[in-house]
Order: sequence, then C-alpha cells, then structure tokens
Amino acid sequence: MKNIHSPSETPRTGNKFFWLAALAFLSVSFAVHGASQKDDSGEELDKQFTDFRTLVEMPDKARQILHEDMLDHLAVLNEINRYLAENNLRSAAEVAETGMGRSLLAKYQDEDIRPGRYMPKEMRKIGWELHYAATEFATAARQGNLQKTLQAYHRITSACVACHYSYRTR
Repeated sequence: MKNIHSPSETPRTGNKFFWLAALAFLSVSFAVHGASQKDDSGEELDKQFTDFRTLVEMPDKARQILHEDMLDHLAVLNEINRYLAENNLRSAAEVAETGMGRSLLAKYQDEDIRPGRYMPKEMRKIGWELHYAATEFATAARQGNLQKTLQAYHRITSACVACHYSYRTR
C-alpha cells in the first residue's frame, strides 16, 4: 500500500525554494573557486588537463562541413530516438538512411572539401562504420526486426563515441 503523508509531513514550497537557491549559490561558488584555482607551481588547474585525442588538421572549409555534418547526425539521432519511442520503425528507418546512411558517402563531389580525405585511415573507418550501421539500421527497421534494429543503433552510437573520443579537429 502506498504511504500517505499528512499535509504537515509534506515539504513546504518555501523550504524547497530555499534549498534550491542555496544549492545553486554553492554550485556557482564552487565552480568559480575551482576555475580560479592554482596548483603549488602557480599554474592554473585547467591548463593541467590534456586532451589526448588525436588532432586532425584539415582546411577550414572541410572542417566546417564536418562540424555541420556532425550536428546533422546529432539531429538525426534525436529523430531516431523519437521514432523508436513511438514504435515507428518505418519512419526511424527513413530518417536513418537519408540522414546518415551509406548514400551520404558520395555527398561531396568536390574532393577538396570532402572531410574524409583529410582524416587518418582509422578515423575514416569509424565514419564508414557509422554510415554502414545506419543503412543496416534502416534495413532491419523496415523489416520490423526490433532486435536487429537496436543492435544496429548501438553500432551507430558506438561509432559516434569512438570517433569523438579519439579525434578532434581543434
């Protein structure tokens, strides 16, 4: 049976607001304090953290296109999530194929602006995996095979994680 609280046991809105305000104040205070911390040598702490991802240099136009594509892929993942939540596999398939499927591999005819030509071989392989997994996702979703659809979806997101965890362009 559910626990029923009397009105006197219910927290008052004023108390909730006080604790939320106190928490927000303390969070900001700690963030500001932490951002300005220096270690024993006088070096700011944020300069101690090193980004170990491989820097991939490419022309500005190719980098801009890559960043735009990544934002598009993020929006596609969001739409796929929505359609999966609605159990609408057919729409999820369409969005996956048109938004990040294999057909996008030939998206840029001008070779100078193709981001892939500036990527290390392993980074390019991860990108291909993303596109192939998206096409596999679309195929499985069109067939109504939820298990294969979700397995392919995991391959898509694993490619995203692998690439973003391993490489950077700035």
